[in-house]
Amino acid sequence: MKRVWVAAALAVACDVSICTAGESLFSRVYTTDTEPAGRIEVEQLVRNRSGRSMGTYNALDYRTEIELGVTDNFQAALYINNLTMHAKGAPDDDDPLGATGFHRTGTYFQGVTMEFIYRLFSPYKDGFGLAFYLEPEFAMRDLHNGLAYNKSIGGEYRLIFQKNFLDDQLIFTYNLVLETEGIRFKGEKAYAGELDLNHEVGLAYRFAPNWFAGLEARNHNEYGQFANFEHSVFWAGPSIHYAGERFWATLGYLRQVYGAPNGIDENGTPVGHRLFLRSHERNEITLKVAYTF
Repeated sequence: MKRVWVAAALAVACDVSICTAGESLFSRVYTTDTEPAGRIEVEQLVRNRSGRSMGTYNALDYRTEIELGVTDNFQAALYINNLTMHAKGAPDDDDPLGATGFHRTGTYFQGVTMEFIYRLFSPYKDGFGLAFYLEPEFAMRDLHNGLAYNKSIGGEYRLIFQKNFLDDQLIFTYNLVLETEGIRFKGEKAYAGELDLNHEVGLAYRFAPNWFAGLEARNHNEYGQFANFEHSVFWAGPSIHYAGERFWATLGYLRQVYGAPNGIDENGTPVGHRLFLRSHERNEITLKVAYTF
């Protein structure tokens, strides 16, 4: 009987260790889980973004990430970001050619990003999780229109909260996100400042061993020159996650459900049907796969 209880305890411990190994349950939302000390993980993200109010627009984001568990509560990572874009007649606020002249097809090196996550509280030990996230970024091209930068300095900052229920079977997480960026496009002399304030929330349920099904939502608010409100956009959708001993994968879909203000076409006619489709897309499909060493 004693052996049975020991085996059960080990099974639970293994299950929790899988959940706390820094894997991603959602396409966008972060949990407070970090890599254990000394563990290295290689993650590949592929994200398809499509659908604008006019023209055709389709983009693929490629992010290759190497994560290192410095301590059990501190994780550091390096991203290499690339971008493939096919767009024609798709409006974008920053493109000097405007909606009718915007045409871009190609594959580009988009930039390099670092990531640092420090966890103050663990949902498995302290009753809730709380972590701080810092992401310095050096970008070569704009993610949404492919325009080359002369210089770009940016950063992303997250406050991550997590609460687990039903013996860690149900996981809730909320991210408060701030993004700051100072950019200067090639051929321009002045810098343009940008501030993004985002709210991201996710709920995932373990419906079978190693399998989670989830829902996530994201609200993005953009301010030009760090103060002038420009637009607000909402996305929502499902995710599915599988985790093995060393391998995990996540597939998520987000669809824009509301955006304001709506865009206008070249004739001044409002378009968008209560969506903001000028420089943000209607559909987003994300696949993440990772292997831990």
